[in-house]
Amino acid sequence: MNVSPRTNSKTLNVLQMIAGVAVMALSSVFVYRALRLFSFDPEKLGKYFSFKWIIMGHVLGGTLALFTGPFQLWKAFRVKYWRAHRIMGRIYLSAIGVGAPCALILATTTAPLIHWPYALSLHMLASVWLISALLAWRTAVRKKFKQHEEWATRSYIATLAFVAQSFSFELPFVARLGTFAEVSTTLIWFSWTVPMFAYDCVRGLSTRA
Repeated sequence: MNVSPRTNSKTLNVLQMIAGVAVMALSSVFVYRALRLFSFDPEKLGKYFSFKWIIMGHVLGGTLALFTGPFQLWKAFRVKYWRAHRIMGRIYLSAIGVGAPCALILATTTAPLIHWPYALSLHMLASVWLISALLAWRTAVRKKFKQHEEWATRSYIATLAFVAQSFSFELPFVARLGTFAEVSTTLIWFSWTVPMFAYDCVRGLSTRA
C-alpha cells in the first residue's frame, strides 16, 4: 500500500508536536527546579554564591533557548509563521549568547571543585552549544537553509543536554553506579554525544535514501 507524501507530512507534524510537548514538559520541570538558584541565600546557592549573577545569566539564557527551540525546529510553524520564526531565532541565538559564556565561566571557576574531567566535560558542552548556534546563524545569513536546519538541530541537542544530564542523575541505576563525582563526567559526555551521533546517522541515511 502506497502512502502519499501528504500523509507522511501530517504524520511527521503530529510526531513533532508530541515531541515538542514532551520536551516542553521536561524543560518546565527542569526550570522550576532551577528557580532555587535565583536566590541570594548563601545556603541555597552554595558554591555558586560568589557567581550568582553568572548562574542567573546561564539559567535565563538556557530557559529562553529551551522554550524557543521547539518552535524553531517545527517545520509547519516555520512555514506558516516565518516572521515569528526569524524573531524567535534571534531570541534563541541571543539566549545562547548569554547562557553559553556564563556556562564557560562556571566551568572554569566552580566545576574544578569537583575535578578537572568534570570541568573539561562542561567546557566542551558549553563550547558545542555556542559554536553550533553560531554556525546555525551563519548558514541562515548565507541562505544555506538546509545546513541552517541541521546546525539548529545540533544546537538544540546541546541545549537539551543540560536537561538530560540533570534528570539522568536521578535514575536509580545511575545512582548505583557511583557518586556524583564518579559518574557526572560520563553522563555529561553521553548527554550530547549520543543524541548528536544518532541525529547525524539518521540524517545521513535519509540523505542517502
